[in-house]
Amino acid sequence: MLTFLPLLLFLSFQLPEDPGPFPVGWRDESFQDLRFGQGIVDARVYYPATVNGQNAPADPVGGPYPLVGFQHGWLGSAANYDLLCTHLASWGYVVSSTDTESGVFPNRQAFARDTRAALWWMEDESADPLSWLADMVDPIAPWSAIGHSMGGGTLSLLIGIEPRVRTIVGLQAAQEPAGIAAMRAFDGAAWWIAGSVDTLVPPSGVHAWFEEAGMASRRDAYWEVIGMGHTGCTDSPSNGDPLPGAEQYRVHRRIVTAVLECEVRGDENLLSTTLGAGAYGEPWSAESDCRMPPVWAIEGGASIFVGVAGRAGGRAALAWSLTLGSYSTPYGPLGFDPRTAVRAASGLTGTDGVLEAALPPRGSWLGRTIGFAGIASGASRPPLLGRTAFVDYP
Repeated sequence: MLTFLPLLLFLSFQLPEDPGPFPVGWRDESFQDLRFGQGIVDARVYYPATVNGQNAPADPVGGPYPLVGFQHGWLGSAANYDLLCTHLASWGYVVSSTDTESGVFPNRQAFARDTRAALWWMEDESADPLSWLADMVDPIAPWSAIGHSMGGGTLSLLIGIEPRVRTIVGLQAAQEPAGIAAMRAFDGAAWWIAGSVDTLVPPSGVHAWFEEAGMASRRDAYWEVIGMGHTGCTDSPSNGDPLPGAEQYRVHRRIVTAVLECEVRGDENLLSTTLGAGAYGEPWSAESDCRMPPVWAIEGGASIFVGVAGRAGGRAALAWSLTLGSYSTPYGPLGFDPRTAVRAASGLTGTDGVLEAALPPRGSWLGRTIGFAGIASGASRPPLLGRTAFVDYP
């Protein structure tokens, strides 16, 4: 990782922990599941709205919006995560927070089935022109799911029964032995956040999920937040931990939002704020194991910052070209002529799996569009190209 943080790095985009552009409404729903026979399912729904507030009119003008499922922790409820779910909705997501299995002896399999039922119900309602959710949910965008503690572990059960969930984010995710096989076979994207002083779900338990997901997933990354306990993603994060509660919550907003924007909307540049130089000084250590490496390229005034996330201890390289086009290579598609590639950086990745470079401007770049590409490999993994990122240099 680069060891400095130029302030100009962030001039080209909004930080993911800041509120998005949409007012947010929310409402509690209780519906009869007619698809899977789950009976009555309760969920709290957060959505872009015309104004902020409970039962505010939904605003489909900026949509349709990607769908996200949320699963609470043990003895929790949807109401414990209002702030995080509202934040995601402000960035243009419809969030369905499952509000079942809140008792002392929850049925985790039923919890996963309820989440599946709620996601399908939301999409069905969006297709109904008479529903308050009409035209709100994007029927094409991949589904994502987030879970805290018990809900994080239950993600493994959800992906075992619902293939439309392509991205999962486990927040201090508890172990769930019944879901290990599904996690090992999951070929989507898996992202994990642990707290270094979490005594309920120690970092080793969350890291175990990271290792299981790394067997088949297209992308897999792990953050261990220094000084954070177990409740940093909730509306009442602990101020008894070394890291203040407000900081714990901010960290979750940054990482979760950046992950969704990357995986759902393809904005891989935001990962520079979580895995790259944009995370310099943040209170976490990171580790990536990405079979399909994300690539970021950001024009920062005096330099262009480029990076690629592969596998810790693997190899990676970055290159650029002005000869743009669509080319097929043995390592995947490339957005410029490989014969004109100029190497920007290459070598071993560190413990975070990241290779980065700060490139000073060249005279040939002025007024041109530059293509940047990254390639990464690791133990037992062949080299693969990530996306080709394009920067219009002034």
